[in-house]
Amino acid sequence: AVVSTQSTGRDILGMKGNQTFESLEKAAGYVAEYAPVIDSDVNINLPAINSVAGGKTVYDLRPEMFKKAACTKEKMGEWLIEIGRSLKFANDLLKIANTTISRLQSSTIQDKKSIITLQEEVISIKNEQLQNVSTTVQSEMKSYCDIVKKSCSESVVNVTQERLTKAVKTAVEEDDRSKNLVVFGLKEEKEENLTAKIDELFTCVGEKPCVLECVRIGVTSEDSSFRPVKIMLRSSNSVHQILRKSGKLRGSENFKTVYFSPDRTREERAVHQQLVLQ
Repeated sequence: AVVSTQSTGRDILGMKGNQTFESLEKAAGYVAEYAPVIDSDVNINLPAINSVAGGKTVYDLRPEMFKKAACTKEKMGEWLIEIGRSLKFANDLLKIANTTISRLQSSTIQDKKSIITLQEEVISIKNEQLQNVSTTVQSEMKSYCDIVKKSCSESVVNVTQERLTKAVKTAVEEDDRSKNLVVFGLKEEKEENLTAKIDELFTCVGEKPCVLECVRIGVTSEDSSFRPVKIMLRSSNSVHQILRKSGKLRGSENFKTVYFSPDRTREERAVHQQLVLQ
């Protein structure tokens, strides 16, 4: 005979089928707990039906298969009752699952609305703060402009052509100097190919800049010191790149005592010397 081992589970479901659960967690737990009952009923009843009717699967069953002598009215009644209960059981579970999903969707929508509301409030507060800062800055700038205007009206601005010329000359010199490098410690020879030495030096640091001119500077001395070499490049970017890689010279056998330096003014050299001594 076909019997169900999950009748207790169906009885419980029958009592709770129309129940409203207190939380989504309880509803989801209820569905997860009793969903296996359907699977168990199917695994018990369908193999028995297939065995009596002569089908391999439920999809092979045909009405004429149930005309066999083994398919009595009592057995067919039992099957019908069990299948009907399983369908009712599945229907109740689907209702609970549908209700749970609907409540989850509503809760999610409400959460999104709350987040949007909070975002709008934050944006409003930020806009208000920015407006306050803007108002303060404008007020301070107006006060500063008033002070400057008053100061200018009380003093005489004496800008001469000589000062302008000096300022322009200084700016041009600084721009030209930014494209120069000075090399110290490079061995000096009477008949030297200075360009070739400089190219080898740049190769050692992995750079190939466009050299406009290179020349020894200073007065030749009788001691063993070597005069520095001033190198003029096409761009200040090349100078920055070479200075950044100048540390590679310390690992070179031929140039480990050679080092690069920016082309500094006399004042800048004095300040740099003080910093080195400190």
